[in-house]
Amino acid sequence: MKKKPYKAKKVKLDKKFSMAAYGLTLIAAVAARTMQLRSNVNFATGKYIDPSPAKNYTMWALIIGFILIAAVMFFGQSRDKAIKSCILINPMRLRAERLAKKLSPVAAAAMMLMAGLMAFDIIFELSEVAGKNAEISTEDNPVFAFAGIPVITWLVYVCAVVTIVTLISMGSNILKGDGVTKGNCIFIMFFPIWKLLEIFSMFSENQLVGIYSEKVYIMLTSMASSMFFIYAARLFAGFEKKNTRIWMCIFGYAASVFAAVSIFPRYISYFILSYNEREGMAAPATSDIGIAVVTIAVVAVFWSTYVYRVMPKLNLTGKRRWTKTTLAVRNMQSIEDE
Repeated sequence: MKKKPYKAKKVKLDKKFSMAAYGLTLIAAVAARTMQLRSNVNFATGKYIDPSPAKNYTMWALIIGFILIAAVMFFGQSRDKAIKSCILINPMRLRAERLAKKLSPVAAAAMMLMAGLMAFDIIFELSEVAGKNAEISTEDNPVFAFAGIPVITWLVYVCAVVTIVTLISMGSNILKGDGVTKGNCIFIMFFPIWKLLEIFSMFSENQLVGIYSEKVYIMLTSMASSMFFIYAARLFAGFEKKNTRIWMCIFGYAASVFAAVSIFPRYISYFILSYNEREGMAAPATSDIGIAVVTIAVVAVFWSTYVYRVMPKLNLTGKRRWTKTTLAVRNMQSIEDE
């Protein structure tokens, strides 16, 4: 009697379909936000011309999209696959220490890119301040190059520099095959501190942050990306709980979408709007491009990296796994026959 090949149970709703929901949400939200900036935003005040919820297409695209993503992540399944004599272990069920070493070179490159963009933002801001101070500085009344920068901004720069070094270290470790280390998990905690200080800095400078303000997406990007790195650090440091991976993926999707909605429509506006039409529009932070790429590159490891495991052979009669006990019995029988 021939033995039937092992068949894995079919999955009706796979968690990996959340990536498709993410892609649709990102495209729809970016397109809706671009339309808003073109026709329904007063850049002088940073608010919508028509603030009615019915005209806030970006909000509806985000709400519907995140409901779909959350539904797939919580109600979907992540089963192993069987191919002949091999089992493919689903990455969603893979041990964290092995998963950390499966991050792709794309994730490493994204971390390096983000570190470079963060350094560019810091250098640009400092050079801008130094240039303004140089204009007002005289021999009789010299002005320090970085005068006027508040203490909280210096703290922001310190946390950003530590984050830059950590991202470079993480990218290097991934390329070397070591993956994300526990040391990386400790120092990446400077990222949420950096973002929290940035939010405090926005309020301390009396910047407008309202429900219809363009800066609300900057805040949402900061909050979602901070939660993503907190859950990522918990996972790769070995402090995982029941739904850590699910929340890490959800916040990764959210951070990537919010960052894309925050920056890409404003870059597009440089080409579709005249200077007078977009006067007063806040310049997008280039480091947010890194957030949009890094978060999704790390989340992608759950859907792209399976681990092979060879199934143990079965005997044809009793269909039991070979064990040391059965082997020992057979050896004893052969000795007695002799």
